[in-house]
Amino acid sequence: MKLTQSGLKLGLAMAAAGLLAMPAHAAEAVDARVERTVPTVAAAQAGAAPAAAQTPQNPPQTGPEGVLLATHSMTGRVAVRSWKTLRDEGIVKQDLDYSCGAASLATLLNAYYGQNVTEKQLLDAMDIGDGRASFADMARALPQFGFRAQGFAASWEQLTQLRMPVVVYVEHRRVEHFSVLRGISGNTVWLADPSLGHRTYSREQFLAMWQTRRNPANAEQEGKFLAVLPATAEARVQGDYFTRTPRRQSANAVAALAFRALP
Repeated sequence: MKLTQSGLKLGLAMAAAGLLAMPAHAAEAVDARVERTVPTVAAAQAGAAPAAAQTPQNPPQTGPEGVLLATHSMTGRVAVRSWKTLRDEGIVKQDLDYSCGAASLATLLNAYYGQNVTEKQLLDAMDIGDGRASFADMARALPQFGFRAQGFAASWEQLTQLRMPVVVYVEHRRVEHFSVLRGISGNTVWLADPSLGHRTYSREQFLAMWQTRRNPANAEQEGKFLAVLPATAEARVQGDYFTRTPRRQSANAVAALAFRALP
């Protein structure tokens, strides 16, 4: 389905379908909890070994998501999340070279609609073997999961009017690829990518990947996306998954530079 400035406009079409009805909220949180362990001291008994020579029965254990904090007065395990965990949080990572479409759909359905769908279930529903999926393949498979989808050709200005996540078709490093657009503003795009994890791009960086249509009938319709909507009212929308104010991942580093003294 193609969108033009006149006739069937993206804003009206998607407002009627519910795409523009959900308010956006940006939410970023990183847990940092410290579990303190206070060693117990046994009652003094005759002939007992000095307290300094005793070994704790259950010393705190560290793991891949925690570090041990030890001082003269306390010992505890600090719960942390690694960079990789944060990068891939809430994303269904693709297991196969050609499964980015299925992984993107699973990410969107699970994170935004509260479903529990796997990449394999979507691949089986599309039934395309080891071929790369198209928007048509995805739209054909989604009714089996209680959803429907529609592909659109649109301009950047139309894309910025979205108020819900969509699957976008891009060419990343000259490779055809699908990803989930979960945030967009006038100059920043946030993708939940089944291969790269959470990534943010400037407008120019994103357009270089997204404007894939060659010589379209309408010069403004240079990119494509797939809108996914529930076929019934049972789907539970996660209101904070999509944001109209994404923040660049490099923002902290750029802000830190402002405090450096000039030579």
